[in-house]
Amino acid sequence: MELSALISEQIERDRRRGFAVDFESDAAREEQLMRDLVGLFGEVGEFSNLLKKVLLVRTTAGYAGPTLGDAAPALREELADAAIYIFRLATILDGDLEQDILAKIGRNDERYRDLDR
Repeated sequence: MELSALISEQIERDRRRGFAVDFESDAAREEQLMRDLVGLFGEVGEFSNLLKKVLLVRTTAGYAGPTLGDAAPALREELADAAIYIFRLATILDGDLEQDILAKIGRNDERYRDLDR
């Protein structure tokens, strides 16, 4: 499945569930952007907190917590949650995330071409 199709599926589910993705005013759009940004940071925070515990297992004698292997499924789920918020943010901004990513990859290719090996 292409990224654009995946985003469309998620946004359609959001609409069916009553999560705002369409707006009649910029003020309403800005407020939802802020709410979704807070949600994104929450998911990134959950990812960070779990990864912190994984690192403590390796670096702190006696710390009882998950290994990276044990935590990987939960870490991937947090990344998926974060991606859904990013899909929403891009949609609310009337963006095409797939095309935006491809354009950014191209700009990065130019920017970092001297680092190619």
